[in-house]
Amino acid sequence: MTTIEHRDRRNATSPVRIYSLSGEALVWADETGTKAGEMPFADIRQVRLGFEMAGRDSQIVCRVTDADGREAVFGSMRWSGVGQWEMAADTFRDLLGALHAALLPRRDEIRFIEGSSMTFMIAMFVLGLALTGVSLFFFVLLFLVREEPGGLFLIGGILAGGWLCRVFWPRGPKPYDPEKFAATEEAAAR
Repeated sequence: MTTIEHRDRRNATSPVRIYSLSGEALVWADETGTKAGEMPFADIRQVRLGFEMAGRDSQIVCRVTDADGREAVFGSMRWSGVGQWEMAADTFRDLLGALHAALLPRRDEIRFIEGSSMTFMIAMFVLGLALTGVSLFFFVLLFLVREEPGGLFLIGGILAGGWLCRVFWPRGPKPYDPEKFAATEEAAAR
């Protein structure tokens, strides 16, 4: 059996973390390979999968939380420089599958959910409202009051803000079946 390792870096201020699984824990090490932490499977209470921005692209991020509220985070892309992200989907997929397979015996004790956090959803929704409101205000002022045709360009801001509000309408996370991500022979056969 080969050891699955996933190298991750969330942003410019976070250190490089190398995630792997030991017999009974999710383990992470620093760039030199020195163990930096672990989260025993028995302590894990939640696994959340969600989309997050990675520069101009989006990535899948897994957030594993234990009983003390401590969180281990790794994603399908890693930060490599200002505005630059590297794909790491192959090792992310392998680690995600192995983690779900290891957690299947404890599936009744763990909350498996998918979706962005409520804080992120509300922040993006408010951003959409602000963009819509500002664009609408200046559209009315420039196009309808001053009758300047340049005000028509603000229709794009109104539409973009409305789109953000629609996409990021605050809603709770949805539960998912961990078996569909588990790296087991049965899952591979599907």
